[in-house]
Amino acid sequence: MRVLSLLIFLFTFKSTAATKQIELQTSGLIGVGHAFYSLTFSDRHTISMGIGYVPKQYDHDDMRLFSVKYRYTPDIKYTFQIKSKLIQWKPFSFSTTMLFGKDHDDYKILPDRDIPEGYYTPTDRRFIFSMQSNFLVRDNIELYWDWSVLDIGVVNYTRNFEFYRDNYYLMGLTGIVSSGVGIRVYL
Repeated sequence: MRVLSLLIFLFTFKSTAATKQIELQTSGLIGVGHAFYSLTFSDRHTISMGIGYVPKQYDHDDMRLFSVKYRYTPDIKYTFQIKSKLIQWKPFSFSTTMLFGKDHDDYKILPDRDIPEGYYTPTDRRFIFSMQSNFLVRDNIELYWDWSVLDIGVVNYTRNFEFYRDNYYLMGLTGIVSSGVGIRVYL
């Protein structure tokens, strides 16, 4: 509750030191669609609050998602030109997201296709670790590609490395990593 109070205070506080953004992302373990409102401090540290949605599928009901994310963007960037248009590329930024689902029936049927026993613990709270590659295509518009992994994915990958190595590509990482795309608009 204290964390939520602090975040609400940060997002309502009038600050000239912070850059504000709105983000829209699809996939990357945060649902079919997820919208974030973000504040960036010191050009590197970003705190975001978001809402998202997962539609009903055969193994679970539809779900509303809420998130709190911290992103760190190193000061590494490259500029290149495509047809007289300058594009700035930030090759990577790293984030941790605390994701809360709003569904009392997380899984009607636990996933079992090529997944080790005990992989999924039905819960609607997860941590997601992500890496993004960002392209600033205009002064205020950034497009990005996101690679994400769940906390339980990292644990299972280390516990069942041989399973993932034998059944998935790239040393088994394709079995736990999900990708998504997004757009960030600086306000």
